[in-house]
Amino acid sequence: MIRQFFRQAWIMMKQHRLFTGMYLVGTAVSIALAMTLFIIFYIKLGPIYPEYNRHRMLVIEKTTWKISQGGGYSKTESSISTKFADLIRREAKSLEHIALLGWRRAIISNEDGSMSTEEFGHETNSDFWKVFNFKFIDGRPFTHEEANEQLVIISRSWAQKFFATDKAAGKILKVGRANYRVVGVVEDTSGCSSITAGNYWLPICASDKSEDEISGSYHAYMTSDNSEELKKEVENIFNRRAQEQPKEYTYTMDIEDFWQKALECEKDETPLDAMGKYLYILLAFLFIPALNLSGLISSRMDSRMEEIGIRKAYGATNGEILAQVLWENLLLTLVGAAMGLALSYIVVYTCDSWITTLFEANIYIPFERSTDVSMLLNPIVLGTTVAVTALLNVSSALVPTMLALRGSIVEALYYRR
Repeated sequence: MIRQFFRQAWIMMKQHRLFTGMYLVGTAVSIALAMTLFIIFYIKLGPIYPEYNRHRMLVIEKTTWKISQGGGYSKTESSISTKFADLIRREAKSLEHIALLGWRRAIISNEDGSMSTEEFGHETNSDFWKVFNFKFIDGRPFTHEEANEQLVIISRSWAQKFFATDKAAGKILKVGRANYRVVGVVEDTSGCSSITAGNYWLPICASDKSEDEISGSYHAYMTSDNSEELKKEVENIFNRRAQEQPKEYTYTMDIEDFWQKALECEKDETPLDAMGKYLYILLAFLFIPALNLSGLISSRMDSRMEEIGIRKAYGATNGEILAQVLWENLLLTLVGAAMGLALSYIVVYTCDSWITTLFEANIYIPFERSTDVSMLLNPIVLGTTVAVTALLNVSSALVPTMLALRGSIVEALYYRR
């Protein structure tokens, strides 16, 4: 039966090309707008390389301390120190790993100085390679015991750039004036991976004693199977340590779930609150085109009233006719959805350098924002496309079809446009 519905729909598409063309364009544009919005948020929140643990990650990027001074105060913002990270590692029972990440800018050159560039990089600890799942093409990550050694991990593109090979482990790279030994080469990351984007990573020097007990230079990314429990433990550790500081010091700390950081949420916002403001945009992308498509289908139903009357006369129920129209309309919608999904991929892929910065207050990332196939073609994106397609199909075809079925058999047979 369904096969017959699709066959009839295909014949109608060829017979009524203007209607078919207008319907396909309207569906494609609607799906393209909705899916472009969804893909942007998937890139911001979904499990993309190498940030596959986003759903179970807590982030500390800022601590604030105030110093009371003669009736007033001065305020300073910073990140956390390695000492405070070590305290969390020792005392937080729910913690799995805590990755530290600091920025580093230096002139980078190969050993003979024939190739050089100045670029931002990162300082990390050994847990960084456990929190984030980089693909190592050559070599390995550095360990905790190697924190004081001059080691570096580089991206595949830098291995090709400086050494003309992916197998660069063991070679020497100059960072500033010092020689660093390459211990690993990882697959390139994209600027869309907001935390891990980069081309070189150095170990945090374990002998650095310049930081205080709380504030320092490093962002912290913690993984746990119980994020809420870990958040409470870290807050308790912080509050206890803050109370031990001199009375003129007042410390506060922002600890967030990854989605709160990615969506730049207020502390008390829920996921529904954060996404609610974007839901109206999505509804506009679907509802307005659905109204236009409903108008097209309504005019199309006028020309099919005699067919509906004949089918009713031969015993077809309203439910059977409704199912026929919805299945026929689904074929049109599926074709339009395929066109719209392809259009959304083209838009995101060709405009990724700026389109992925939409809905961000701070859009500066010193690395190229590029998308790859894994960000665009995955079960979540494709499943959402099917769901949006079905919603658009039902919302555009259901009402005009039900209105056309209200009349009797005689009214349908003698309907005049």
